[in-house]
Amino acid sequence: FPKLLFNYYAYRRGLPASTTKIKMERGWDIRYSSGNHPVEVISSMPFDGDFSDYINRGMNGYKGWWNFVTGNFRTAPFLEDTDSVPIKIDRDSVKPGTFVYKGDGHALVTSKIDDSGEVHFLDSHPGGSITFNQTLSAIPFVKRWSEDASEASLKRAYDGFRSMRFSKVEDGRVRYFTNEEMKEFGFSIEQYKTMEKMRAVRDGVGLEVNGKFVKKYSQLVRARLQLGDESPVSFLELSSQELGNMFRERASFVDEAWNEVLRGGAIVFPNDSSSENIYQANGRWEVWSSPSSDIDRKNKYDYIGDRLEEMIVGFPDLKGVDYQGFDSRDELITALIDLKERNFALEVFHYENSSGESFGLNLNDVEERLFDLSFDPNHPPELRWGAPEGSLERGGMKMISTPLKSGRILGTLESYDLERGLRFVPERQNDSTSLDSSDSPSEPPFDLIKPRLERLVEAM
Repeated sequence: FPKLLFNYYAYRRGLPASTTKIKMERGWDIRYSSGNHPVEVISSMPFDGDFSDYINRGMNGYKGWWNFVTGNFRTAPFLEDTDSVPIKIDRDSVKPGTFVYKGDGHALVTSKIDDSGEVHFLDSHPGGSITFNQTLSAIPFVKRWSEDASEASLKRAYDGFRSMRFSKVEDGRVRYFTNEEMKEFGFSIEQYKTMEKMRAVRDGVGLEVNGKFVKKYSQLVRARLQLGDESPVSFLELSSQELGNMFRERASFVDEAWNEVLRGGAIVFPNDSSSENIYQANGRWEVWSSPSSDIDRKNKYDYIGDRLEEMIVGFPDLKGVDYQGFDSRDELITALIDLKERNFALEVFHYENSSGESFGLNLNDVEERLFDLSFDPNHPPELRWGAPEGSLERGGMKMISTPLKSGRILGTLESYDLERGLRFVPERQNDSTSLDSSDSPSEPPFDLIKPRLERLVEAM
């Protein structure tokens, strides 16, 4: 998605463009492999065909080329002729059109940056949709850079904020900008070096950035990009709306997925495979399952809780936060708990269960069943929405079994129960997916927002 947007930008403005063929040194999937490096560059001139021919050849592949995937961004920072370069975290470098690459094989395009330093992203999905409610919750950490890096670690892929590498016409041909030339546009490894300095977090110290002590990557980014103060109330209101939109998008997707299963039959669960997992697979599972996007929604929810806790603990002196209207920490906590309940109640959507009955849910309802939401497209909508056992939502539930890659067939409720631990996983996984409960977490990775804030009252 970031590369296609960049190519389209170049086309609309008559600018040159290039695309790199990437190979890996080892690994079963280039999106997660090690030692990804450029071996050939195709450019828009000279080129036998028009710009659309260039885009198709560069991104769809030819003569053994890889199709363009996020593995093209999985390159070490000092390599030349790569499609992208890491950049500084500042307002001159991070701007709409740059993107975030995640080591789990995902990429999001920067769409806007608030005065608070919050970054909003455009996000594309296998089904072809583009959504716009992702923020820094989508990238909780990046790798650290070590000054005594070995040759092996110099080949590591570094996630984080990146810019597409520009191209220029020289002597009648197109070539990429060099790393040195890209410095003018933000090329830097400083975000990784800063993460190395933040190892002091383990000792509870943190790192001071622009007058703020930061312990997480999202805090680092906001501290670097912030222009003005942010109100806890305005943050909670906007974040509630964004989270509500994310679940409304999910409602449409779940409905489409269920209709696809009814039309085309059950979809194979990619378990115990060396070439696929539930987060990255081929065919119908890739399009109609939701483990990756569900993790993003859970992380967005957790991010809201983290930010509120940070604002409360920092009362009344946390730099960058406007506490106007609150005279005490206890008053702030009480107000935010009440506001969260009211805002979540306003974010309403409806879904139709497998019996054709319509049910309305709000974010407070979803919050209570956050880790019961099924990602399996073979499950009926009521299980996709975590309907409790014995509830009206489950009345007359249609059962469709889940076929496993190994050939075994699991009943609806059997597969739902076996997938429970997978619903607790906080980040996309790169290895094979197991349904053995001992291979997955046994409890949620974080608590719900209300008890988290209530504990802060008790700690006062």
